[in-house]
Amino acid sequence: MCMSTQSPQVRVQQWLDEWSASHDYCGIQVAAYFHGKQIINACSGMADPLTQTPVTTDTLFLAQSCSKGVASTVVHLLVQQGKLSYDDKVAKYWPEFAANGKEKITIRQVLCHTAGIPLMPDHTDMDLICDWDAMIREMEELSPIWEPGSKPGYHGLTYGWILGETAARADGRPFPRIVQEELCRPLGIENELHFGAPPEAESRIAKISGEELPIALLPDDHLMKKVLPVRVVPIRNPEWNEPLFHQAAVPAVNGLMTANALARMYASLFENGADGVRLLSPVHLEEATRLQVDRIDEIMQVKTRLALGYALGSAELADAFGGPHSFGYAGIGGMIGFADPVHSFSFAILTNRMTSARDAVAADTWFASRVRQLLELR
Repeated sequence: MCMSTQSPQVRVQQWLDEWSASHDYCGIQVAAYFHGKQIINACSGMADPLTQTPVTTDTLFLAQSCSKGVASTVVHLLVQQGKLSYDDKVAKYWPEFAANGKEKITIRQVLCHTAGIPLMPDHTDMDLICDWDAMIREMEELSPIWEPGSKPGYHGLTYGWILGETAARADGRPFPRIVQEELCRPLGIENELHFGAPPEAESRIAKISGEELPIALLPDDHLMKKVLPVRVVPIRNPEWNEPLFHQAAVPAVNGLMTANALARMYASLFENGADGVRLLSPVHLEEATRLQVDRIDEIMQVKTRLALGYALGSAELADAFGGPHSFGYAGIGGMIGFADPVHSFSFAILTNRMTSARDAVAADTWFASRVRQLLELR
């Protein structure tokens, strides 16, 4: 029960206006659902600072790694339909993937970032990652850098093509079409979430701006630079603001969506769903969100708690993420989408300002924790 004298929508709108004004009027959206009903859908700032185009609730943001949570949900839907099984080998559906020591890699290992194939090809550039068929051939040529299943290591980009092509092979439809028909259509968000946006959506896409990311300062031989090559990270790459990239499908990082779409998707996974539409059964949700990994990530060198394709909350993040029972995915720049089934709450924040890790945390953690306090979720 909200005890504030102002509605959550009004209070959050005030916070957003203050935040965007103090961050060069960058664009931001926040959405939240409580017991399956939308209670917040607010926005502020500029979708394009150069043209002074304001953000609206229909503005599409590049959700960065929040995209992984959406891609994972699609895999869970196909498992629920009997088209995939978590312990199936990827090569069962995609025989060419078995090359170079990958024949035993399972869908579960990919979802848990333990497959051992996080590194991108040395020649990776924007043209390559925008070419689905070319990237699928590249995935086939990769070799594990550790024994699959033995330890976690962030599969920052490879994650999306491996899961996306496996889903397509098992289902028979291209991955973007599966997303539209199995996830977006039931939730009524066909125009709010895309992997590969239609040309007519281009005018609604927020332009990325910001400063150099910390990855640029890492030594050239650092594994993170091979997982996320500097040539294709968002900052200093104007191609991220071009139609070629927006209309491509890069499932790990380039989902184009509204905060409402992301929060609504998470709301649809538990209790009675979003406005009565529930996508995953209780049994399948329990399996999808069961703890799989709780140890140091080989790439990021921080402790990670993972379910099947979702990061899990922790006691340390209880004020924002909601504690160990919450699940979702964060994206660079201070973006996050998650579900907190214990409190019947889902939340999303998206922005177009890529910035340092410290400032990024100040965005997603600050807003999520304040909304939780506003609703008296403990």
